[in-house]
Amino acid sequence: MIYLHPNFVSLYSCSIPSISNKMATSRPKKPDIPLTRREIENAHLNNSYRREFPTWAVVTSPWARHPLGFIKSMEYILEHKKEFEALDKEIRDHWESIKQPEWEYRCKVAFKDKLETILINFLKRPLKLVITGSTVSGVGTANSDADICMCAPNIIHPLRIDKGEDGSVLMLTKDERRRRIGILLRRCKKALDDSNLGLKITFVDAMIPLLKMVGEIKDEATGNPFNMEVDLSVSNEVFISGLHNSHLIRGYTRVDPRFAPLVTLVKKWSWMAGVRDPQKRRFNSYAVTILVIHFLQCALPRPILPNLQGCYPWFFAMDENNHPDRVDLEADLPSPLEELLDLPPCRLNVAELFYIFVSYYSTIDLYHAVIRIKCGRISVRKFPDDNYDIDDENYRMTPRSAKNHEVYIEDPIDEHNPGRTVDDWEMVRNCFCDALHVFNRVDDEEMSKIFPFPDLEDLTRTAD
Repeated sequence: MIYLHPNFVSLYSCSIPSISNKMATSRPKKPDIPLTRREIENAHLNNSYRREFPTWAVVTSPWARHPLGFIKSMEYILEHKKEFEALDKEIRDHWESIKQPEWEYRCKVAFKDKLETILINFLKRPLKLVITGSTVSGVGTANSDADICMCAPNIIHPLRIDKGEDGSVLMLTKDERRRRIGILLRRCKKALDDSNLGLKITFVDAMIPLLKMVGEIKDEATGNPFNMEVDLSVSNEVFISGLHNSHLIRGYTRVDPRFAPLVTLVKKWSWMAGVRDPQKRRFNSYAVTILVIHFLQCALPRPILPNLQGCYPWFFAMDENNHPDRVDLEADLPSPLEELLDLPPCRLNVAELFYIFVSYYSTIDLYHAVIRIKCGRISVRKFPDDNYDIDDENYRMTPRSAKNHEVYIEDPIDEHNPGRTVDDWEMVRNCFCDALHVFNRVDDEEMSKIFPFPDLEDLTRTAD
């Protein structure tokens, strides 16, 4: 039986630095009883430990209150309070040194406007360029690439061959749409080459065709040079899910200042640890961000992030049919969040949150669970042949398009599966376990002589 500190609730609610060393170190020694993997995974499945926060539209994971979940992680944090404080300072200083400066953001916006003018004059039709991704979502770093989408509804014109005998327009196949977008981008490349932008422009014939632009430019206001890298894609639709995803993520950066540095740390660690690399069948960057949002919504006894779509369904896109007509990335939330009066705010720092983050995902079974930040909860994954109560939010049917995917994550905006790139969850979960071991080995008498408490460099080289 895992030892449960009698003052756990008050300890969690209080600021960690205010807890006395005596309280953190004089607890009885926990019995060394081996736990089975099923016992640990059950911490995510026991619904009696769930708690609902209606004002934030969030239902916490059972793990957040289970003795083998968050409580167990907090015991380690209390034992290493000073070490986590030092690590947190290092993480925050690193974030301040690498986050995207305002002048660079302005420069990217000015470059986007310049591209838009060139392409409007060349194509002789109305269109709009929008920046998506980390550049506008609030989690961007200096010299990061800019994802720009050309929004030109119906720019892929129906041809005679696209019409049936009765004159009705036939649906283009994905391959045909992709081929025509490729032709359009090659035409745009010629116009951009003739405009002397000073960047090397390459057409990339990928699943999503794009123009890649690379080169050094200067900010006209400050004269600061930086390496510009732009990926220009085309959307034939009015609804651009990437823009609404970025708007939603930017909203979360406004809720809590710990969100952006935690996302940046997790992205850096996940790349080095082998968790984030879609070309090797691991998570992509967007999916990793969703993992962090879900963790801050559901994996703590008191949520740090709300379900913004549940709180402001008119301000953030719900799907392609329910979304604001205009997206203002600079706008604050339309109204202040309601306070969770029954629990004081969570004061865990970024380093402590990272430790709990890897603890959470090192024990979860994402083959049988579905992350749903749009609903502010985690549900049991069901497949088309399973029997279950369709009205029970504790269960989520896997769409047929994702039934063969190892991991299914419910996208907050559209129907695609952000976890589709992962082909072996167990290998990914082992990477989380390795990161956890980097922390936990300091409690081993022999290993602690060789390995001190990890610093930021240790965390970002765990794959070595």
